[in-house]
Amino acid sequence: MDKAKVIEKLNQAIALELGAVLQYNQYAHVLLGPDRKLWYDFFKDNSDEALDHARTFASRVVALGGIPSAEPEPVKQAADIREMLSNSLEVERRAVALYTEALALCEDHPGYRNLLEDQIQKETEDVEELEKYLNQVSKVTAGRPGKRMGRTA
Repeated sequence: MDKAKVIEKLNQAIALELGAVLQYNQYAHVLLGPDRKLWYDFFKDNSDEALDHARTFASRVVALGGIPSAEPEPVKQAADIREMLSNSLEVERRAVALYTEALALCEDHPGYRNLLEDQIQKETEDVEELEKYLNQVSKVTAGRPGKRMGRTA
């Protein structure tokens, strides 16, 4: 495992997560309207989760002999729930890609590999949930059009 490359990738993860902390916190507070409480809790919980992720990666950077990043990625401002969810989906998809890249650097180290695999799973679930909120789920149809499972039309 190339420690310098892993530290670099984990520092990118920290910056992404710190930006997510700020972005989700901002969204929790600026959203208005009848569903405000529902979305406030959603974004607050995501902000808290992102902070936990940043702390986890910071601990690993120090364990590898590095210094954790303290610079967050830029925050995308939004006041519309659809735009907030789209921006959130972009962050979560980038997290999956980033952690997958980090995983490739850690294949020979079970501890880091397991940490990153777990992180990828969590972020993938977040992506899927956001896709559901945005109704971007691709429908899978079984069989050919005009046919139902095992029956002719």
